[in-house]
Amino acid sequence: MRLLSIFALVFLISFLLHGGLKDRVAPDGRTGQDMEEVADAADVADEADEELAQADQEDFSSLIFSQPYPARHFDFEREYVFTIIEVEIKNLLIGRNDDSFKTKNHLCAVGYEFPRSQQGKRKGPARKEVVVYWKEGKMLYRWRGGDPKAVEQDFYNARSLMYSRSLPLDPNQGVIGEEEAEDSGDKFENYKERAENVIADCESHGKLYEIEPFAPPPRGFKRPEGEGRPRPSPATPPAPAPPSSSPFV
Repeated sequence: MRLLSIFALVFLISFLLHGGLKDRVAPDGRTGQDMEEVADAADVADEADEELAQADQEDFSSLIFSQPYPARHFDFEREYVFTIIEVEIKNLLIGRNDDSFKTKNHLCAVGYEFPRSQQGKRKGPARKEVVVYWKEGKMLYRWRGGDPKAVEQDFYNARSLMYSRSLPLDPNQGVIGEEEAEDSGDKFENYKERAENVIADCESHGKLYEIEPFAPPPRGFKRPEGEGRPRPSPATPPAPAPPSSSPFV
């Protein structure tokens, strides 16, 4: 008997959802069938929007990245960890140890946002990085940002760009990493083509930087705040002279 009651309840719910609701009239005059048709139309529209978004999504497969490829560009100048890019660039020029800071340098930076990684049932935060192209240095850098608070304390704390992954555009400059697609050795021309695509993408969607010659800030210890100029120690009275043994005194 109890089992029959459960079947009857299930049947009633099914009837209301698929049939009974169609005959009900909402306060605004729409019937259940009308509302079902609206919901179906909304689902179709959502699918169309998703297909359109996928169609408009840029293709980054021709750049230096391995899968998963970036999903979109992003405005890195609005991201806190990338706001110190000009200080980072100057430290990069100083760290080259070839007096690069004494001449004019040209750089380009463009931001890429990667798909969020799936962590269990929830997606993790999106990974973002900025590719910096240094024209005179013939180098690409994949930079994930620095620490603006540390840079406020000391100019030379801005070294995250200097120590980020560097990708030479000249095979004589160094070995290309395997992650940058198997593009070392005989395949360097293929890698060079991908790098040139990144440079072209940067010129279209990134920001150009022209760094004039500059003098590096002085190094050394900072004077502790609040102490002011050091005061001279109080003078000590001279020690008394020893008794003289001269016969003329």
